[in-house]
Amino acid sequence: MIGTGSTARGAAAPMWLRVAVQSVRTATTVGALTALAGFGALSVIGQPHNTTSERSVEASAGEVSPGPIEAMVRTNRCSYTGFDAGVIPSSAIIRTPQGDPRLVSFDDGWAVFTGDVPGELVAVCLGPDDAPAVP
Repeated sequence: MIGTGSTARGAAAPMWLRVAVQSVRTATTVGALTALAGFGALSVIGQPHNTTSERSVEASAGEVSPGPIEAMVRTNRCSYTGFDAGVIPSSAIIRTPQGDPRLVSFDDGWAVFTGDVPGELVAVCLGPDDAPAVP
């Protein structure tokens, strides 16, 4: 049966058949790996983040929610890192040992910063926008 394309049992397969089989195997492997990576990425992205328990841990450790402090910072033109040289703050925000935020004079805030008074210095402030300017 020469020229019909059929081969005897045990003879080598034609080249086109070997190429076709190898191409199908490669395509199947690539498709399976792509699907696996895609499903893995979706499972990571789709997981809910557990921010509620993290906040409850912070709250139980004495942390104050940022809401009241942020409002005081905006109202009193405060900075968490300080101001340029020559700019003298008029007040400060401290956190009491009980965790309560308080707006105090700059001198009282400095006493907290130096450790003379218990608490934590959170920010220094210039005062509200409508406060009189200090010469």
